[in-house]
Amino acid sequence: MKLCNRTALAIDYLLKYKHFSYILAALKDLEVVTRLSPVCCESMAQTKAVSTIFTLIRSCNRSVPCMDVIKYSVQILLNLSKYERTSQAVYAVENSVDTLLDLLQMYRERAGDKISEKGGSIFTKTCCLLALLSQDSTRAYEIRSNPRVIAHLRSLFKLTSRKHQMDAQRTLVKQRTSAFQNGRCSILVTPVRTKIISRQRPDWVLRKDNMQEIVDPLQAIQIVMDTLGISYY
Repeated sequence: MKLCNRTALAIDYLLKYKHFSYILAALKDLEVVTRLSPVCCESMAQTKAVSTIFTLIRSCNRSVPCMDVIKYSVQILLNLSKYERTSQAVYAVENSVDTLLDLLQMYRERAGDKISEKGGSIFTKTCCLLALLSQDSTRAYEIRSNPRVIAHLRSLFKLTSRKHQMDAQRTLVKQRTSAFQNGRCSILVTPVRTKIISRQRPDWVLRKDNMQEIVDPLQAIQIVMDTLGISYY
C-alpha cells in the first residue's frame, strides 16, 4: 500500500473508531508515514487527526496499554514538529502546551522511583517535542508567558536532577567497589552534556549531523529550559 493511501486509511480509523486495537493500529501507521514522508505530514496536518491525538493523550492514564497509545501519539507529534510546514499544526491545538506539561508531570523521574522504560521514553520524547515547538521565537514567548511553564519546568528539573545525582552516586559506589576488588584506583565519571535541539530534523533529511533521540531525562529537561531561555534555579 502506498504511503498516501496508508495515511488516509489510518486517519479514517483514528477519527472513526473507538475500539482500542483500531486506534493503536492507526497510530502505529501514522507514526511510520509521518516519519518517512513530508507529503503525509502535510496531509495529516490538514485534518482533525492532530487534535484527536491530543484528546487521546488527555484521556489516558499510566496503564501499560495507555502508555503505548501515548508513546506513539507523542512520536507522531514529534515527527510533525520536526517539519517546518507542519509544526504549527501541533502547537495550534488548544491547550497543547498544557497537555505536554501534564505528560511531563505524569512521567517525571523522582528520587527513589523506578520508572519504566516506556515511561522514561515518554518523558524524554515530550521534552524534545516541547523544545522543538519552542524554537520559533513567537511561540517561545507565548510559552514562557504561560503562568505554569517556568515554575513547572524548574520543579521538574529539580526532581530529575536529584534522581540523576542519586543514580550517579550509586554508580560511583559500584565502580569504586569493582575497582577495589580488581586492584584499580582511578574512576572516570562521564558528565552529562546538553546538545542543541536544532539538530533534530525529520528522518527523511539525510545529514551526518542529524541528532539522534535523546534518552537521558536530565539532558532532555535541560534542553527544554535552554531552548526557552529559562534558568535552572
